[in-house]
Amino acid sequence: MKFPLRFLLLLVAPLLPASAAEPWADAKLPTDKGLELWLDASKQSVARQVRKLPALKDSARVDVLLDGSGQQRDLAQRVADAQPKFRVVGTNAFLRFDGKDDFLAAANLRRSFTNCTVFIVAAPRANAGYFPGFVSFAATSQNDYTTGLNLDLGGAGTPNFSTVNVEGAGMAGQRNLRTQPGAFGRWQVLTVTSQPGTNGTRLFVDGGGQGRRERAVGSVLRMDEFALGARLYSNSPEPVHVGSFLDGDIAEVLVFSRVLPQAERQAVEEYLTVKHAPLHALAAGPQPGGARPLELVANPPAVQMLVPGFTWRELPLELKNLTSIKYRADGKCYGVGYNGQIWLLADTDGDGAPDKAELFWDGTGKLRGPIGLALTPPGYKHGEGVFVPSKGKLSLIVDKNGDDRADEEIIVATGWKEIPQNVDAIGVALDKDGSIYFALGAANYANGYLLDADGKSQFDLKSERGTVLKVAPDFSKREVVCTGVRFPVAMAFNRHGDLFCSEQEGATWLPNGNPFDELLHIQPGRHYGFPPRHPKHLPNVFDEPSTFDYGPQHQSTCGLNFNEPVNGGKIFGPSHWAGDALVTGESRGKLYRTKLVKTAAGYVAQNHLIACLNYLTVDACLTPRGDLLVACHTGKPDWGTGPNGPGKLFLIRHTDTNAPQPVLTWSASPTEIRIAFDRPLDPANLRDLARRTSITAGKCVMPGDRFEAMYPGYQVVKDQKATPRYDVPVLSASVTPDRRTILLHTAPRTAAVNYAVRMPNVSRSAG
Repeated sequence: MKFPLRFLLLLVAPLLPASAAEPWADAKLPTDKGLELWLDASKQSVARQVRKLPALKDSARVDVLLDGSGQQRDLAQRVADAQPKFRVVGTNAFLRFDGKDDFLAAANLRRSFTNCTVFIVAAPRANAGYFPGFVSFAATSQNDYTTGLNLDLGGAGTPNFSTVNVEGAGMAGQRNLRTQPGAFGRWQVLTVTSQPGTNGTRLFVDGGGQGRRERAVGSVLRMDEFALGARLYSNSPEPVHVGSFLDGDIAEVLVFSRVLPQAERQAVEEYLTVKHAPLHALAAGPQPGGARPLELVANPPAVQMLVPGFTWRELPLELKNLTSIKYRADGKCYGVGYNGQIWLLADTDGDGAPDKAELFWDGTGKLRGPIGLALTPPGYKHGEGVFVPSKGKLSLIVDKNGDDRADEEIIVATGWKEIPQNVDAIGVALDKDGSIYFALGAANYANGYLLDADGKSQFDLKSERGTVLKVAPDFSKREVVCTGVRFPVAMAFNRHGDLFCSEQEGATWLPNGNPFDELLHIQPGRHYGFPPRHPKHLPNVFDEPSTFDYGPQHQSTCGLNFNEPVNGGKIFGPSHWAGDALVTGESRGKLYRTKLVKTAAGYVAQNHLIACLNYLTVDACLTPRGDLLVACHTGKPDWGTGPNGPGKLFLIRHTDTNAPQPVLTWSASPTEIRIAFDRPLDPANLRDLARRTSITAGKCVMPGDRFEAMYPGYQVVKDQKATPRYDVPVLSASVTPDRRTILLHTAPRTAAVNYAVRMPNVSRSAG
């Protein structure tokens, strides 16, 4: 009779819990049955005392995270720079992960189970894409999404907490189970239950049911390795590694090897909610109210002016995409087509807007990728016409008999080795002494130092590539003016006779190689930073700073003209806009007005975004009556529908010249923002102003964001869009006695980020 009893005991023993939760763990947890892992930041101080480890102070780096399940499956991180920070809030605590390299991990856990329930108390701060992970576990050296389980924020960046991707064994493939978006910076309880079968995997957020997905019958979840704040996977030949780091905070994680029944699950969720209630009072961002997503305007207009008193209209001309436009002295406008055709635009009804286009020169197949335009002065000795740079040459297209039809192409400069890109020679300007300036794009935009297979730089400062060149008035010779330019799309002289150019961002491909699109003041002998100074590859240069940087990254500044009268006409806009640079941001549809002040130390710039367009904005120039003609490409960034795509032309006119114009916005104190105007405001337009005004704060917040209907698909741009944004409460509004400055009184602003003010039109004329 003794043998059967021993046999029965051997059968029953494995069904009992292997060990109970740690004595220092929170005794209020409703159940520990099947508890595999318990990571509780609030209990780490007492746990470390028990384990005789150094105490953790607020903001200390966490080298080990002790497991409270009783299984002693502690997580660790031995690289100091990759350790998350320990944050203390009263009796609560949490771990802060930086989204760059912070994580904690454990290996050799040797666990597997068919069913599971995972609880996570977390507050993600941002989602830049590439699957930032909350938790991940997997079989040794195998992907989490095929052998274990992962919870992350999904592959695409998002402006709010709208994605919870749940993958794992038997359910490979990204699937967002979050159906109701939330705000970044807010603490939430995430629960995932998983078992094989139809709708076997479910997500709950703060106890509320979200999405479900199927899990294959027979699938088993392996937990040999575990990562917190990151993912375990590799989609390349490289071995599985830790990546996809979380930018956010985690207070507690529990993993059960069973699906908790509804009553038990809800009890645990209630326990976690009550326990971490103090965290809900925290503001994860710089302003109260928590982060919110960028809300775009539905169906934005083709042109949205951000300054008062202007109207616009689309012109009826049907032309292929133009790259450069400019008026000549008789009131006709040249338009250079991306396909090589050059047009003359004329106003036949006297309303100041071009309504007729005639072909001036058919350069199809002759002018490849032409971008840039400079006009000859009247009576020019080589013939009247236009200078146009294109692939492999700089041309002068001349009309010798004055019939508005070009008769000859004169090659002004050529002979360099072409690059693979569609553009080559770009930007052109004619100096008063007859010298012609143009640029040659960089030899390799992605390999600025021209590193060979051995890592040795082949970059030659004596090369004409990546330079601005000067051609003699008689075309007999050319010389390098400066080095270190990437692709200066447009050039122009200002009223002081100084040469400027728009320049393209390049840091996407070469670190520190033009971090932003730029406005450059071109001066002889300078090096403008592409490629930048390097101790090994390029030690003998000093990078000249830009005059102004247009951000955030990837604006693709193209068109550049100065706000000067055409043939004795008017300037564009109010008088204090005279002489300003008018710059277009092609890939995100922007129109900038950049004021330049010349000082003994160089130029100082102040920039204003005056319009957002729903098309690729390539160039803008003044008309004889002081309007602004804007040329756009159709299609999506970077270069839309290409040389033969349909183009767009818009005319912007300053119609209400009495409307007060904003001149400057500045922060007078942490609780006061001031906006100055060029003339007194009508008090009737200021009624209830505080209620009708909103202020948004954030690292990548810019004016007119909500009208940005298109943008390039680079990861850095997705990161910008996902950067948290915060509302700043406007407490009251007032105006100075002269009625020329608005004072907005706000909640305290202490973060060093951008602030954008949105208010109603306070510049409406009376009546």
